[in-house]
Amino acid sequence: MRPILLLVYFVCFVTGCSDYAVSKIIEYKPEITVTPQEHDFGNLRAADQVKDLIITIGNIGTDDLRLDDVYLVGGASNFTLGPLQSDHLAPSQFIDLVVTYDPATYETNSDIVSIWSNDEDEEEVQVMLGGVGDAPVIHVTPTSYDFGTVLVGCEGSLGVLIENIGNADLEISDLEYFASLPVDFSIEDYESSEGLLPWTLPPGDWVHLRVGYTPLDILDDGAWLEVTSNDPVDPITVSEHQGMGDYETWVIDSFTQDGEVAVDILFVVDNSGSMSSNQTNLKNNFDDFIAVYVIAGVDYHIALITTDDASFVGNIITPTDSDPAGSFNDQVDLIRYGGSPNEKGLWYSYVSTDTGGDAAPGSSTGFFRESAKFVVVYVSDEPDYSHSASSGGGSTTMGTSDYSAHLLSLKSSSILVAAHAVAGDYPSGCTANGGAQFGDGYYDVVSDLGGTFMSICADDWSVTMDTLARESMAMVSFPLSDYPVEDTISVEVDGVTSTDWVYDNSVNSVTFTVVPADESSINITYAVWAECEEEETDVSESKK
Repeated sequence: MRPILLLVYFVCFVTGCSDYAVSKIIEYKPEITVTPQEHDFGNLRAADQVKDLIITIGNIGTDDLRLDDVYLVGGASNFTLGPLQSDHLAPSQFIDLVVTYDPATYETNSDIVSIWSNDEDEEEVQVMLGGVGDAPVIHVTPTSYDFGTVLVGCEGSLGVLIENIGNADLEISDLEYFASLPVDFSIEDYESSEGLLPWTLPPGDWVHLRVGYTPLDILDDGAWLEVTSNDPVDPITVSEHQGMGDYETWVIDSFTQDGEVAVDILFVVDNSGSMSSNQTNLKNNFDDFIAVYVIAGVDYHIALITTDDASFVGNIITPTDSDPAGSFNDQVDLIRYGGSPNEKGLWYSYVSTDTGGDAAPGSSTGFFRESAKFVVVYVSDEPDYSHSASSGGGSTTMGTSDYSAHLLSLKSSSILVAAHAVAGDYPSGCTANGGAQFGDGYYDVVSDLGGTFMSICADDWSVTMDTLARESMAMVSFPLSDYPVEDTISVEVDGVTSTDWVYDNSVNSVTFTVVPADESSINITYAVWAECEEEETDVSESKK
């Protein structure tokens, strides 16, 4: 502060002069003024609107004003102070201080600007600040959830609530649900109930989604829901889910292999004029066919018919035959190749296996056995003409699917029926070794029944016959006592794990592709599907 100045005045009167002293004290000091000292910014759209306040700081004193400190008392991030233009103000000097309000979300904010100076009378001046942010605020419940252990095949259910707890419209633009592999989690078709995205949720509004967890294995599973919105603070909100599957119980079915495997094979051999060399190949390589059966101990019935006659050419060939290959060749010789040029193998195999036919169930020939696998083998160098009524036989109303359906109807399970063919190559036939037209018709039935279609033009029929034998061999079926979780089935033969089997859910049985030896011990282990009672965990029960 400047020193005090003392003035002395001498006054003379008319009658004379005398000393008359008058004194005045002048004091030099700063004096601060701040305008305004409170301010309400009002409501601003968060992350969109920003507003500034100008605080004017002045010195109305007689000496320099020093600004020692200026700061926000609360340090609220929504308010920011601009730089001071100067921290020293001469008398009658004024400066502006800028305060910016930028709300981040739906919130009410307040703070105080504290201004410290060398004003002895008022060291601190405060400016009170206030403001409100307007914004949507997303709230997802739950943010994480553990389904715990759920029995395989059963479903756990979770209600997920998405709310707008702000004071402006919430725009939900996208929902994505992600899950670990294999995918055991699912989310309901929310657009069918809530409408197509995007959704607009006014303040206080909500939507309710359903998440399902159906484990198909016993691995740890995880998933998460991502909600994209216009929430300025949390534009992508996540709800995490996890769970683990477990099997309710395990079953062991035990069997002992007892008795021989049985298969009934009907050869349908083309007897038209072009079949001479093909019939020779069939005879010369039948040893390879029957050898597979002898080694496997298969109980077989083999019979032959032609493409223009449903009657057996000769007697049924069985393991009791002293020379099964010789008997087969003798019957092929009887067939010859002077038959109809309109080959109708599908029709005559149908007639032979239909009521009253030699190969039909209940026939006096005894060829067809209920417990045996039934196999048809078509051998022809021309397409099937069963759709034609010329030259006798055939049907103009039956298609290949009808013949397939008939063969399947002969057994309780599709795995006990097979059809194979040795015919002209798909789709244009073949030219080697005498050539052949495409075996149209036979190809369709073989495809329907999952059989093997082999080329009649092949150089080596030993491979053909060996393959036919193995593809025709009976698969031994063992019925299960309960319905399994298919992926858990494990099979042991005499204590050794086997992979030579398939599961047929149509008859709930395990069927071997390689016949277990007689008297072998078979154990089939599997988990069973649980008896389920759906339970829903819903954190938004009051808003459902």
